Amino acid sequence: MSMINPDTIFWLKESTVIFFLTFIHEDAAILAAGFSKVENGLPILYAYVPVYLGIVVGDIIIYWLGRLAQSSKWLKSKIIGPKVERVKLWLNSHLVRILVVCRLTPGLLFPTFVACGWFKIPFWRFASVSIIAGAIYSSVVLTIVILFGDIVLKSLGYWAWGALALIVIAFGLRNFFKSKLDQSTENAMGEISPSFFQVIRKYKPSLKNKFSGMPSLADLKKYVSSAERIPNSILYIPVAIRWFLLALRYRSITLPSVSNPMIETGGFMGESKSSVMNMVGDNQKTWVAEYVTMQRNGEDAEKDLNRALELIHQKGMDFPVVAKPDIGWNGYGVNLVEDINHLHKYIATFPKNGNIIFQRPVNHDGEAGVFYVRMPGEEHGRLYSLTLRYFPYVIGDGRSTLRQLIHNDPRTKLREDFYLGGKTNHLGFGKDDLENIPQEGELIRLAFIGSLRVGGLYRDGGHLITPELTATFDAIATSMPEFYYGRFDIRFESTDLLKEGKGFKIIEINGAGAEAIQAWDPNVPVRKLYSEFFKAQSLLFKVADLNRKRGYKPMKIKDFLLAIRKQNKLVDGYPPAA
Repeated sequence: MSMINPDTIFWLKESTVIFFLTFIHEDAAILAAGFSKVENGLPILYAYVPVYLGIVVGDIIIYWLGRLAQSSKWLKSKIIGPKVERVKLWLNSHLVRILVVCRLTPGLLFPTFVACGWFKIPFWRFASVSIIAGAIYSSVVLTIVILFGDIVLKSLGYWAWGALALIVIAFGLRNFFKSKLDQSTENAMGEISPSFFQVIRKYKPSLKNKFSGMPSLADLKKYVSSAERIPNSILYIPVAIRWFLLALRYRSITLPSVSNPMIETGGFMGESKSSVMNMVGDNQKTWVAEYVTMQRNGEDAEKDLNRALELIHQKGMDFPVVAKPDIGWNGYGVNLVEDINHLHKYIATFPKNGNIIFQRPVNHDGEAGVFYVRMPGEEHGRLYSLTLRYFPYVIGDGRSTLRQLIHNDPRTKLREDFYLGGKTNHLGFGKDDLENIPQEGELIRLAFIGSLRVGGLYRDGGHLITPELTATFDAIATSMPEFYYGRFDIRFESTDLLKEGKGFKIIEINGAGAEAIQAWDPNVPVRKLYSEFFKAQSLLFKVADLNRKRGYKPMKIKDFLLAIRKQNKLVDGYPPAA
């Protein structure tokens, strides 16, 4: 009876270890196989086969985890990300490309292969691509490692293998902490949404040198305010402290929830934007940009897409259309949607059961926040402030790429992560767009939204407040039941028409959460910024206190916190803003 060669037993053990190591880290398994071949004389077959089989078996296991998640709530909660549905839009028509790219892109393989199973991509298609890609990948990479080991590492000694192992581990850890499904999927597969550069050009194709209808920025002493350089977590500490002091004075921490009694939380946070706009009286609705609201009802994105198209067409709207969350904040999730494919992708990545507003774009450069206050019991209110909002931009010099222009401008550099694709909650530009060289004098818009969060510039426009403008907004506000405190966000044609109370459309109405944004003017020092914040805060509590005396009861703390938590949770799941 013949005995098994001891070397064979040793090689089988090594092959088994290499096979299971692929489930932990494929590159580490390839490195181990190369080391065993070069240093221990492991036969080539015993090195290649376990690596290849481990890769293919691992791919199949990941695929079936996605399939099993369909019937396991626990497994679904662990491996199905909130935006994994966006991958489905590419799988059917780009499966081979995606699987190849995933094999070469650290941190992307697992979530994408899970998505293949989750969306029930035919197993034979998945497996055949995986088998071929795995064979090519393992053969090429292992051959390189072996050749490199033979030529270099073997002569340098074991420490060189250790250094190589540390490099592999370091890259593995880096990608583990850095990997995000939202960002990696988009970067590897190409842009999920159409090129932002192209969308903006279609929306406003002739942006040159100026903001049409807006005052010049020539008198600005600086383009970045001191307050913008302070992290919000620090900047708002005095504001939070003063909130608690006012709460002690008025004996209620949730008193602002009755500043506008007909709006949830008074409009502080978590309220429905469409329900607030619906409050505008019929005789004043002409001032509101047309919109329609749809709830994602948990069905497939294709079904919701058809419902959205029907609602949009019923309203007489066409592309492009503004899509934004009904419960929103600071521009998160706002997008200019240019066609059906873009709309499909937006809906697919929107939280299920969340409400979406589709609004007709107002094609004016002029944007402003009009802050309105009316004391309960008084017939008329007043405009507390008016703030001009300039979208973030750079101006071409005919030599620099868009990337260089963004980096060299002191204002846009502060928020360059948003434009260069470094933020998963903002679309940014594609690589080709960033290498484009704008013409000399060409104004390039960097974001559709003008929020300060993405680099928008705010200027105090109080000088534009006139009796005519005040009367117009007073009529709008008083047509809304029990509306006393808030900000109307508008797009307008020109400051001349605006002063006459004409030529504008309301795109959003904010309640108690409206900030005195005129204080963010770069010419305003930090001391005055806090002064403006505190004045608005005092007015908010005063208005709410008068409403409490009229019989309205502030929300319970628990309900108030639940509304805030609901909004924060939704914001985290919204599609990237533009």
